[in-house]
Amino acid sequence: MPQPDHVVVIGGAGFIGRCLTADLLKSGCAVTVVSRSAGANPTPGVRYFRATVADAARITDAIDGASVVYDLSMGGGPAWKDFERDYIQGATNVARACQKHGVRRFIYTSSTAALYLGGSGTVLETGGPDPQSEQRGNYTRAKAAAERLLTALYQQEKLPVVITRPAIVLGPGGMLIHGAIGNQISETCILGWGRGDNPLPCVLARDVAKAMLLAKDAPGIEGKTFNLAGDVRPSAQEIVQFIAGKTMRKFRFFPRSGLSMAFSYYTVNGLKKLFHKQIYESFRDLKSSSMTAVVDCSQARQLLGWKPESDHNTFFQEAFECHIKPVPPGDLRLEPAGIR
Repeated sequence: MPQPDHVVVIGGAGFIGRCLTADLLKSGCAVTVVSRSAGANPTPGVRYFRATVADAARITDAIDGASVVYDLSMGGGPAWKDFERDYIQGATNVARACQKHGVRRFIYTSSTAALYLGGSGTVLETGGPDPQSEQRGNYTRAKAAAERLLTALYQQEKLPVVITRPAIVLGPGGMLIHGAIGNQISETCILGWGRGDNPLPCVLARDVAKAMLLAKDAPGIEGKTFNLAGDVRPSAQEIVQFIAGKTMRKFRFFPRSGLSMAFSYYTVNGLKKLFHKQIYESFRDLKSSSMTAVVDCSQARQLLGWKPESDHNTFFQEAFECHIKPVPPGDLRLEPAGIR
């Protein structure tokens, strides 16, 4: 009888990592969670190891004895060198540790932020990250560079890597108004990344974890990349309308044209330059934030057998309603409009 996998989950204490760790435990795996705050909120049956991916020696020790490694680590800081250290050098450190210890599969978590989604048409999983990623902000640049690095190690040295790109991840433990829906300029006002009427590549955290679990044992997927966006793809305007209805509050969505976004971008960045403040995003980032392109996930479905939540009501309940407290009896919001 084969031994259960010993799985190391770097970033296993995070939003997606907690879902993945729970699924791995249910499947019978021995799990080690690696994080900066390892063991702060321990889960029974999980071993914890304190380390960062930037520390090559510690991460090599953490991976010793593992058969499968997941890297969901986050990082960054005020300068490009911080992203370079945590994402590019960090991915290198994990890859080298996997090679040293003979890990059979390394599953790296990138993001659809590494893609350019500001155009029309469909963005395929096989197309690679944004070819103009050097024009993007630090996070996108770093994720795109990490993807290219790991792909090159697969091609040149047969690193057994699989790359996943979660899209807009929602659910318990996340947030009600995700930043991809729009720029929340006040508690109830959201400024859109564009018109806000196009379908957004939303996905539940549990479905992302499910895809990652499937990636552990799916045959012949080394070197491949999987976009992870769900079957239910509401628009930003639809999401805000739903939240307004459930909270009985005046949540409002303000759409913006491309011209309006360009004007805002160059005005704000002009003022930042005037006052010698550093600029962290590009106009290409702003355009990509509209997510007008369609995110293709056909490889994830075909090669992993992935089936994300397709029921609209279930999706909205888990993605948004879980964050909304019921309006208590006697609240003025329950009174007819004319009586208030």
